[in-house]
Amino acid sequence: MAAATVSLVVPSYNEERRLPRLAAALRSNAHDDLAQAGLDLIETIVIDDGSLDSSPDVLRQEESSTPGLVPVIREGPNQGKGAAVAAGVAEARGDLILISDVDLAAPLAEAAPLFDAIEAGADIAIGSRAIDPSHVTGIPLRRRAMGRTFNLLVRLMSGLPYRDTQCGFKLLRTSVARELMAEQITPGFAFDVEILMRARRAGIRVEEVPIEYHHDPDSSIAAASASARMAWDVARLGWKLRRA
Repeated sequence: MAAATVSLVVPSYNEERRLPRLAAALRSNAHDDLAQAGLDLIETIVIDDGSLDSSPDVLRQEESSTPGLVPVIREGPNQGKGAAVAAGVAEARGDLILISDVDLAAPLAEAAPLFDAIEAGADIAIGSRAIDPSHVTGIPLRRRAMGRTFNLLVRLMSGLPYRDTQCGFKLLRTSVARELMAEQITPGFAFDVEILMRARRAGIRVEEVPIEYHHDPDSSIAAASASARMAWDVARLGWKLRRA
């Protein structure tokens, strides 16, 4: 039986320092890691979402030496992580879409348990840092506390049961990803919550799977300000989607 094809979708904003590391990983071990998981990587779509640094130039330069790298350069103001992921989903050609962050904090080999969940009947498998924290390293205590608090707010406002909606490592059937993002109303970091809320309303099966995760201290996200914005967006999602 032929391996399922997968499109790796990576949103990016002001990541000029980490994009070369991503490209190097794609050249060295990405195909093998995903092949061992039963997946055939056919493309890596990196969506540059209005970066103010040299990211677009870096992507164009890496494209020539990195087979399967597909840069999508979105000019104009930054639209948000959710909007960038939606743009990548629209371009994807694989049977499945693997969403990952630029830093590959969740190693690509961790796609194996997610794909096992898909093969067992799930339509979406989300990586979780909360189910088994023993395989999670490098996250500062303050950030861990903020994550737990945010997850509690998500559960209260959205009704979702998942312990880690915000992990940037998710595997989805492509048709399902397109269906869920067709009416996206949250282009920012809370897009994960919107996808999961829409999936639950539609009766789409979601499995939360523990994964290995290594936090990159070079993260460009300002956690406090991002969390405040996400909390507002989740409250808005809870109001709109739970009433519909």
